[in-house]
Amino acid sequence: MKRAASLHKGWRTKRNFLHLVLTMEPRLLKDVGYPPELVAQRLDTPFWKF
Repeated sequence: MKRAASLHKGWRTKRNFLHLVLTMEPRLLKDVGYPPELVAQRLDTPFWKF
């Protein structure tokens, strides 16, 4: 059961990150510490490996 909860938490984290990236301007993402390279890398990873 702990593994399922952990996977669900990872999926939620990925979903929240995706929402953040899609709704914020690139300038603001860079200001909070997410340069374009990191954003691209995080979005390219499969959701189960986040």
